[in-house]
Order: sequence, then C-alpha cells, then structure tokens
Amino acid sequence: MENFKNIDALILAGGKSTRMNFLDKALLKYDKNTTFLEKISNELNEFENLMVSINKNQNFLVPRGDIVTDSIDNAGPIEGIYQGLLNCKSDFIFVTTCDMPNITKEFINFLLQFKSHDYDAVIIKDSKGKTYPLFGIYSKSSLSTIEGFIMDKNYRLQDVLSELNVLYISLKNTTFDCAKLLKSIDTEQELKFNSIFTTHKPFVAICGAKNSGKTLLIEELIKHFNEAGLKAATIKFDSEYNLNNLDEEVNRYVKAGAKGSLVLSKNNYILLKDKVHDNFFQFLDFFKDFDIVLLEDFKHEPFPKIEILKESISLTPSCNPTNLLFYVSDSKNILEDKSIRSINLKDTVSIFKEILKVTNL
Repeated sequence: MENFKNIDALILAGGKSTRMNFLDKALLKYDKNTTFLEKISNELNEFENLMVSINKNQNFLVPRGDIVTDSIDNAGPIEGIYQGLLNCKSDFIFVTTCDMPNITKEFINFLLQFKSHDYDAVIIKDSKGKTYPLFGIYSKSSLSTIEGFIMDKNYRLQDVLSELNVLYISLKNTTFDCAKLLKSIDTEQELKFNSIFTTHKPFVAICGAKNSGKTLLIEELIKHFNEAGLKAATIKFDSEYNLNNLDEEVNRYVKAGAKGSLVLSKNNYILLKDKVHDNFFQFLDFFKDFDIVLLEDFKHEPFPKIEILKESISLTPSCNPTNLLFYVSDSKNILEDKSIRSINLKDTVSIFKEILKVTNL
C-alpha cells in the first residue's frame, strides 16, 4: 500500500505492567495461538521496517523486526519513541503499544493517509475528544524537542505534544469502533474479557427497559438468522426464575441432594447443575455449535450490545455504554439525531444486516 512507504513502525513493549501483576504484556495470549506481540506484528506486515522497543530488563524473541532498547531507566514510552526515531530508516515512525492488540491494518492505513512533513506528529483523537499519543505518527523533526524533554527529566508525552506541531485526527465522524480498537488491556480482568470476545462465537446483548420489546425483537432476529442459514441461540437471565420447577422428576433429585441432573427426551434435554459462582463466561462453551448467541438484557455488563429506546416506555439510555453498537428506536427525534447511531425499531431487516456487519458473519 502507498501509505506504508517511507515510514517505519515501532511497537512499544517496554512497560512495567504493574496493573497486570508485572506480566510481560507483549507475551500475553490474544487468542489460543497468538500473543499480543504476534497479533500486532501481523497487523503491521505492510511496513518494510519494524522495531520493537523494550527496556534493559527484558529479553525475548520478536516475531519480526529489530529490537531497540531504552538507554534510560524508568523514563516511560517517551524514551522508546526517542530510540525509535534515532534508529528508524525513514522520515517517520508509526507508533503503537503492545497492549492495544485490537488495532487493525485498515485502522492503521486510515491514520497513515495523514502523514505529512508539515507536522511533527499525527495523533488520534477518539469520538469523546480523548487523545492517544501512543497511537500515532512521529516525524524526525520532533527528535530535538523530545530529546530536550528527556534531558530535563520531563517524561510526560502530553507536555511534549504541547511543544510540537501536531495534527489531531478525530474519529467522531468515522465508522471505526474506537472503544474497541484503542482499548488498552491493562488488567487481568480486561485480558479475560478481551479473550472472550476474540475466542468465542459472536454474541450480542439486546438491552432495554422493561416491556420495551426485547423478546419480540430477538424473536424477529432469530427468524432472519434462520432464513440466512445461520444457527442462533439465546441466553436470558432472570433472578426470579425457579428452574427446579421445569421438571418434577428433576426437582425430586435436586431436593434429594443431587448436584447435577440431566433429563433427556427424543429431541431435547434439560441439564440442571448448581451454579457455584457467577462466572457467566463458563456458559458460552455450551454454544460452540451456534453461529451467534443473542443475550436478553445483560445491560450492565461490558458485552457488545444494542439498546431499545421505545417512545411509550423510555427514551433514556440505561445500559452500560461499553461496547454499545447502536440504538434501535421508534422515536423520530432519536432516529433523526445524527450524533448517535440508531436504526428504526420496526426495520428488523436493517438491524439484522447491521449485526451481520459488526460480527463479521
């Protein structure tokens, strides 16, 4: 690609990982067969020259590229960028970190189109205005400024950027899912969620206020999936359900002390087991044979989700916005509001097609 010419790439892998119990983030598993560093390196395969920045205490093989080592202890990412600029073979380097494994080649290519000798740096700004100095382009013209800050022992990148001629690229009017692409995996809990999202079949939560039509929408979507030849499953949680009453014989066994009970019929089965903890993700293994799993509600959990805003019930969003895909609504005001993504609640075909798009089905 033309955008990948006359620019090197740098992966910053020299952090302390204190919030990850000092595990080396570069070597964390992105999926069953790939580490974070391998995943990111694969996304950077269009770059002719790739560098991986590490600190003096690290020692590991890289899948591709050259290793550059910090010369100053505890200076943070500014030292890695500085060493990258000193060692790069081009006028620019594209910089990313090893703890943002969800970046894609398409996203990188989008940024590279803004590379210019008119600027010292090109930095991404998400739809909320937050800047990401560790995902951007740095020109060799920034070297002397960066060196000055390091000599003054001021290692704050934001302070450096305030002295550079920076082009900020906003994602506000793009279709990129910046919450996912720019997500930094900093804790073991975040690693667990990221692993679930990348190693299981797609699943999408349908959220909304009580009586907003969640079940009805799921029923319509299941019909569309069936017509498309895709196998859909559903998961619903209700604290008031008494599953022991589903079958009298099973209930007798449970009352007698059985910790698990299975009842088989010709076409179906019921399996009852004690829920020993609240780890939702253990149940996803039951759905390996399905193409997609639709969750009803789960509005407070960080799952990919669609929220229903119904005029006669509530137009106030109530679900956790983490990984919100879009709203569905029957409100003219919401549907005409260009600042939010929404689809007409009655247009289940468009909702279905958008789910196919975002889940890559």
